[in-house]
Amino acid sequence: MLVVSGLLLLTCQPDRQTPKHLSPAFYFWQTTFRLSPTEQQALKSHHVSTVYVRFFDVDLDAQRQQPVPKAPIRFTGKLPAGLRIVPVVFITNQTLRQIRPAAIRQLAEHLLTRIKAIAQEQGIQPAEIQLDCDWTQSTRDRYFALIQLVRKQSRVPVSATIRLHQVKYMAQTGVPPADRGMLMVYNMSDWKRPDTRNSIYDVDVAERYTSVLDQYPLPLDVVFPLFRWTVVYRNARFLVLLNNLEQATLRKQPFLAMQTDTNRFVARRDTVALGLSIRKGDLFRAEACSVEELARGKAAILKKIQTEKITFALYHLDSTVLTRYPHAFIKSLFRSVP
Repeated sequence: MLVVSGLLLLTCQPDRQTPKHLSPAFYFWQTTFRLSPTEQQALKSHHVSTVYVRFFDVDLDAQRQQPVPKAPIRFTGKLPAGLRIVPVVFITNQTLRQIRPAAIRQLAEHLLTRIKAIAQEQGIQPAEIQLDCDWTQSTRDRYFALIQLVRKQSRVPVSATIRLHQVKYMAQTGVPPADRGMLMVYNMSDWKRPDTRNSIYDVDVAERYTSVLDQYPLPLDVVFPLFRWTVVYRNARFLVLLNNLEQATLRKQPFLAMQTDTNRFVARRDTVALGLSIRKGDLFRAEACSVEELARGKAAILKKIQTEKITFALYHLDSTVLTRYPHAFIKSLFRSVP
């Protein structure tokens, strides 16, 4: 009887979260690298030593039908001493759809040549390279072959960004042959749909995709969003995306009427404002991530991830974005979970 009682006691105890050690990091996603005093202070005060920097994009040249580098970064400011820079290359899915399998090796060589040139010019010695692509089932094999070639040729660890849908449907999309994955906990809904509630971040939507997160076979790091934007629709079709335009600004516009769900506004009349020619009936949806949602999301994701040593990154390092969140809150996001 004592043995049975002891077993019942053990089975009734709630699951305890495995301790997680978090290493803080930021993403830098602009075409010119020059840190403002606010951004430099953020690195210092939050003890951030790693920044993932978008070096360039790879897209398909329509005329030549060949992959080409686009929007390469320019360094016009001095790199802070001791800062670990991880080069990130964003590859469009259409590039992978169109490229011939035989040309993937050449693409890997060109990627590494361009990364090396940018890094050497700035005195950067990458200890990791990250590839960013929203691959699909149809482009999986080519993308995975590219990752394998980059790993082999670069001789440094290669990480790959992982979207939530690629976790939930890993049987179809596969698991990339990378050293680590960077789980992107944002952009989880279709921002082109007018009926989307919040395409940047929605805790309830995220929970639909993370039921099998604890089964993902790749060591995972995590990146959460701090950015905000407003999506504009006309006649139920996507019109334009306005970065850093927030709900508080929309509330002050006399030509906009706020809807019952508070983050949606409809134009009352034709006008010119916010850099747009606006028509009556245009829909404005302001999207951002609240302090409460981010804290709840962090707890939920870390409870599911099996990796114990995690790079916990925020997107992105920008003074306009950082000033919208209390310093103490950002510090709490970076704090390890005992």
